[in-house]
Amino acid sequence: MKVAIIGGGLSGLSCAHELEKHNIRPVVYERQHYIGAPYPLVTAAIQIWHRPVKDVIEYYRNAFGISINPLNTVKKLVHCSPNRENVIRGSNLGYLLKRGRDRDSLNNQVYSQLKKTEIRLNEIGDYRMLSRQYDVVVIATGNPVLTEELGCWQTWLDAYVRGAVVLGDFDPNTAVIWFNKSYCKNGYAYLLPFDSKKAALHLVVTNVDERDIDRYWEMFLYSENLKYTMVEEFEQRHTSGFAYPLKLGNLYFVGNACGGLDPFLGFGHLNAIVTGVMAARSVAGGKDYEKLLKGILKNLRWRLEFRKLFNTLDDRDYDRLITAIGLPGIRHLLYHTNFNVFKYGSLAIRLLSGDNKLT
Repeated sequence: MKVAIIGGGLSGLSCAHELEKHNIRPVVYERQHYIGAPYPLVTAAIQIWHRPVKDVIEYYRNAFGISINPLNTVKKLVHCSPNRENVIRGSNLGYLLKRGRDRDSLNNQVYSQLKKTEIRLNEIGDYRMLSRQYDVVVIATGNPVLTEELGCWQTWLDAYVRGAVVLGDFDPNTAVIWFNKSYCKNGYAYLLPFDSKKAALHLVVTNVDERDIDRYWEMFLYSENLKYTMVEEFEQRHTSGFAYPLKLGNLYFVGNACGGLDPFLGFGHLNAIVTGVMAARSVAGGKDYEKLLKGILKNLRWRLEFRKLFNTLDDRDYDRLITAIGLPGIRHLLYHTNFNVFKYGSLAIRLLSGDNKLT
C-alpha cells in the first residue's frame, strides 16, 4: 500500500511510526527544511488535563511503542487570578515537553524512532495530486487550512498567541498559569521552564486581531510585573475546531487538521499522537477511523462545553475558582484522584458563578 503524509509534525510522524509496524513505508512531505517547530517552546502534559490517561509518557510507550523523554516532571503548579494565587504540590503532577528543532524536542524524538519512512523536506504536498498517486493521503499539516478548503471544518475558538523565550531564575519543576480578563479576555498565560535559567512565556488572547496582540502582551507584562530578558519572540494564530468527516475519500485528517487541539487550554500533543496512530491503524487494518477516535471526540466535546461555561466567568469568578482549588477536599479530588474535570467540571462552574449567568 502506498501512503503519503502531508506534514512532518507530531501527528504525521506518529502516523508514520505506526504504519511502519504494519510494514507500510510512508512518504512524508514536509514544507520546512527541518523537523520540528519553527521556534523553541515548552508544552505541558499536566495529569489533570489528560484524564482518564494517568501518565502520558507511560501511555505513549505502552499503547503505541513511542518512547518520550520529558524535560522535567512537574511538582508544583501555580494558579494565578487577578487577586488570588494558589499553589499545588505533588511528586508527579505531569510533565514538561520540549518543542522546537533540537534533537531532544518532542517531534525529533518521534522522528528518531522511524526506520523505514522516507522524509522529503522542502516539499509542499499537494493533496489533489498525491491523492491520485497514492492509495491513502494523510493530512497532518498542523492547521485546518486544507480541512477548511475541503469544506469539512467548523471553528470553535479563535485566538492569537504571543510568546517569548525568557531568561531568569526558575524552578525547572514549576508551571505557572494566569487567568485575567483584562489582558487574556477568555484566554490565559503561562510560564513553563526549559531549565533553571530559561523559560517559555506565552499569552493566549481570544478573539483578538493580530494588530492588537502586542498591546495585550505589554498589559500582561505590566500587570504581573514581569521583567525578564527576552531572547526570542513570536506570534501565531491559534485555532481550535472540529472536522467532519474525519476521512474524505482516500484523505485522512489527523492532529490539528482534524480538530485535535484542546479547546480549553490549547495543548494538542496527546491528540496529535493518538489521531496519527489511529489513522495508521485504520489504513492498515481497515477499521473505521471515526470509531477508533470515539473516546477522543467525546473528550473534546466535554472540553468544548467546559470552555463555553468558563467563558462566562469574570475576574471575581476567577478569584473564587482559584480559592476553591486550594480547599483541601477539592485540591485532593482534582490533583490526587483520576476525577475527570472536563466531564464533571461544568457543574462546579455553575455552582461557583450562579445559574443565572449561564441561562
